[in-house]
Amino acid sequence: MFNPRTLMDPAFAKKTSKGGTFSFQMDMKKQPTAMNWADPYRPNDTVPPHVKQAVIDSLNSTAAHYSFPTGDMELREEIAKRVLKLNGVKIDPRTELTISNGSDSAFAYVMRPFLVPGEENEVLIPVPSYAHNFDVPPLIGGKSVMVPTRAENNFDLDIEEFEKRVTDKTRLVVFTNPNNPTGTVYRRETMEKLAEFCIRHNLICVVDQCFEDSVFDGHEFVSIMALPGMFERTITIGSISKGMGLCGFRVAYIVAPEEITDVLHETAVLFVGATNTMAQAGVTAGLRDTRFMEELRREWMVRAEILGSILDSTPHISYVKPEAGFFFWIDVSYYGTDREVMQYLVEEADVLVSTGSGFTDPTHIRVIYGCLQDRQECISAVERIKAALERHPRNR
Repeated sequence: MFNPRTLMDPAFAKKTSKGGTFSFQMDMKKQPTAMNWADPYRPNDTVPPHVKQAVIDSLNSTAAHYSFPTGDMELREEIAKRVLKLNGVKIDPRTELTISNGSDSAFAYVMRPFLVPGEENEVLIPVPSYAHNFDVPPLIGGKSVMVPTRAENNFDLDIEEFEKRVTDKTRLVVFTNPNNPTGTVYRRETMEKLAEFCIRHNLICVVDQCFEDSVFDGHEFVSIMALPGMFERTITIGSISKGMGLCGFRVAYIVAPEEITDVLHETAVLFVGATNTMAQAGVTAGLRDTRFMEELRREWMVRAEILGSILDSTPHISYVKPEAGFFFWIDVSYYGTDREVMQYLVEEADVLVSTGSGFTDPTHIRVIYGCLQDRQECISAVERIKAALERHPRNR
């Protein structure tokens, strides 16, 4: 029998969801409490009234029509203000900004111009990390080169590890700040060292800042594009999915110098098409009144403290206290592999978590504490995780 995979690029043919957390979830007859999906308060209706009204207004006027493939200009102007406020960089919304259909598709879009199929261009990626960072390059002509980080160093970037792996084929450095799944916010000193490394080796830096809205008090967020000599060689991917809790709107943005943005704009219709008109209108309204975003951030901080105290008394696990986001990255190697622990927690705690393998580390699991709207329900789920691990056969 003919198998069409025989005609595929091997990088695509080997990708399969069989055995992953999501296929595991779909196969279950009973759905446990889901703490594996980084979508704030899913499936509750949490769209703020002013955002919802803007969507309705768009539906009653221009929603049936395309926006420009590069994004609505009103939204781009609001994002330019946001970039100045959050990142300390003044950008031209016309020539240095692009709107995209979520950050996921933006990864391939922004990396593709720098990766030439057949040349095996290399991409340096610190891990553990968001899966798209290392999964996308092989699909578009690149080679992912993993750069390890360590729990004992709070998963901070180690420039010596970068130096060991850089070659004359290296083209990009790709990382997420704040990091997903560790919740680490990289220090200014770390960003300065990485900037010096990129400049010295003449590399392009691609950074995913999708959790920049959720940095906890007491931690400085430094955008690498704001450092001397870096704006001209940095592509920054931002999103409103997490900070606004509007994942379903699928709106993200790309900040880059005009020399890069010009190329992206010329190809936007091929990769982006045009981002949803109604969604862009809603996000524009959201950026004009962001009080609801601060409420989300403060809730994540409170939950991190409460749930951290539960995990602190859970036997034979360890974690680094999150500095942003809404997830815990937990070492469960005492109890088995990530998948074994995931299955055990489904059966014994009625909770589904993410396996660490998807982020390159099978010794960990990721527990999302921002997916449940009710704080007490979230606390109860983590307490069940603790109780289940306490009675785990390895503790008998």
